[in-house]
Amino acid sequence: MNYCLWFKHIALWSIMGLVFLAMPTTAQAHFEKEQVMAALIYNFARFVTWPTNSFPAQDTPLIIAVIGDGAMQKELFNLRGKQLEGRTIVVQQLSLTQALEPNSPYHILYIPPSPSRQLFNLLEAVARRPVLTISDIQDFTSKGGMLYLQDTQHTISFSINLDSTEQADLVISSKLFRLANSIIKDGKVKEEP
Repeated sequence: MNYCLWFKHIALWSIMGLVFLAMPTTAQAHFEKEQVMAALIYNFARFVTWPTNSFPAQDTPLIIAVIGDGAMQKELFNLRGKQLEGRTIVVQQLSLTQALEPNSPYHILYIPPSPSRQLFNLLEAVARRPVLTISDIQDFTSKGGMLYLQDTQHTISFSINLDSTEQADLVISSKLFRLANSIIKDGKVKEEP
């Protein structure tokens, strides 16, 4: 028996259990992929440290930006008003043009599947800003994104690009490393057990 793999799955399911407790009560027995992903995004924020200047005041909200309109975007809107580390979550829907603006004040950016040229432009625009980029676009982390959410058979797994997070002055807790499927560090992919 592979105890590392067993521990990894137990830890991920424990986090997901906490995630579901934080979800709206309208989500009862059946969870859609988007519901699970939105809840994971909420919990990922607990494991990220932004530079101090990202939050000018103690009560500055945590802003999640969402591009476009779809099932995932609707689920993220359910996070509005929740508290995270003493900050209120604000969810904003943006167009691609708005997301590309250099002064758009958001901390997390969810990017839905889009043509690769648009994705490259967007990732390049936010590369050095303290913005956690998350998507379920295939190979998102190898393209420069920070967290890639992948729908596997019975759960949502994820990959981390530490090179991208470090470039943006974001610190990801090592607690997430143990749960990730793969981590990109110094341009190399490390597959987790």
